[in-house]
Amino acid sequence: MMRERRILLGGIAVVALLAAGAARAGGVDLEALAERARAEGGVINTYGMPETWANYGGIYARFEEKYGIRQQDIDMGSSVVLARMREENASKNDVADLKPAFASILAGEGLTYPYRVSCWDDLPEGQKGIGKDGSTWYAAYKGTLGWIVNTRMVEKVPRSWKELADPAYEGLVAYLDPRATGTGEATVKAAAYAVAGDPYDVEAGARFLGKLHEMGIVASVDPKVDVSKFQRGEVAILINFDYNLLKWKEDLGIPAEVVIPEDGTIASGGGVVGARNAPHPKTVELFLEYLLCGEGQQLYAAGFVSPMNPKVELPAEIAAKFPPREAYANVRFVDYRKDAEISDRLKEAWARAVGAQ
Repeated sequence: MMRERRILLGGIAVVALLAAGAARAGGVDLEALAERARAEGGVINTYGMPETWANYGGIYARFEEKYGIRQQDIDMGSSVVLARMREENASKNDVADLKPAFASILAGEGLTYPYRVSCWDDLPEGQKGIGKDGSTWYAAYKGTLGWIVNTRMVEKVPRSWKELADPAYEGLVAYLDPRATGTGEATVKAAAYAVAGDPYDVEAGARFLGKLHEMGIVASVDPKVDVSKFQRGEVAILINFDYNLLKWKEDLGIPAEVVIPEDGTIASGGGVVGARNAPHPKTVELFLEYLLCGEGQQLYAAGFVSPMNPKVELPAEIAAKFPPREAYANVRFVDYRKDAEISDRLKEAWARAVGAQ
């Protein structure tokens, strides 16, 4: 028998489905695990999981409500997480959010917690891995690259990369610099997939963006996420990941449409790992179960971040805020290992193609 509990987060009523047998998951006695976790001190130390990112504020608030365990976070980027966990021999934090490529590196060095969640088999291939001495890594959520269009300024909404190359959009497009941001790199790979069928044909992606520059379509290439130009009407088409685009659509009060390009784009995950020598190991196990195998996945979606576990169903009021499932039909997941290998070549190809200094 299932019963529902509605949790209000950021104005969204999240339906948490609580089964009579929910104390067990895949053979794991969650209540017993929770008791052992609480006995470790009632805290979980995190790196790179601030409340403003990926709805971690909502996720950890609910985790504390449910299990009495409070989060203590130090906000840092992926490269800093990688360096810190190496320096500390993965002994100061419990869990961390970082790029999947870096998560995989840490697992390969035996610095991540050796625990396979009960829903391991449900998680897609390529979005989890086992490294040295059983160390594991996960991609817990995902984003898909697209764009948001100010429909007050743009009469005909472009639905493909090819359609962006239209003089009607002169001076209206903005995206992030590939030399400074992962989203900028993703823009080159997404364009490459659309025009050449291979996200790692970065020269093709760079040439296409170079063409947009030559036509005067690109108004701005920014070194960090900046929605202010879109707000002011200086640009009308802003390229980014869907989790940002959907939030901007809801928050900005501007008539807008979020587009997942029909001729192809890329998706990329967000990595989560436990620390090998975590101060609260049973808390790590409990949190990974919570985050990857059920309610935590729903709460990601409440922040417009797409959950990775395909068996987790979203409440209807949240699912309705995303583009329809068919919009994601021509999406290719990146290869995290290749991402690291081609990063420098991508940046060089883009700089040549657009004449960047």
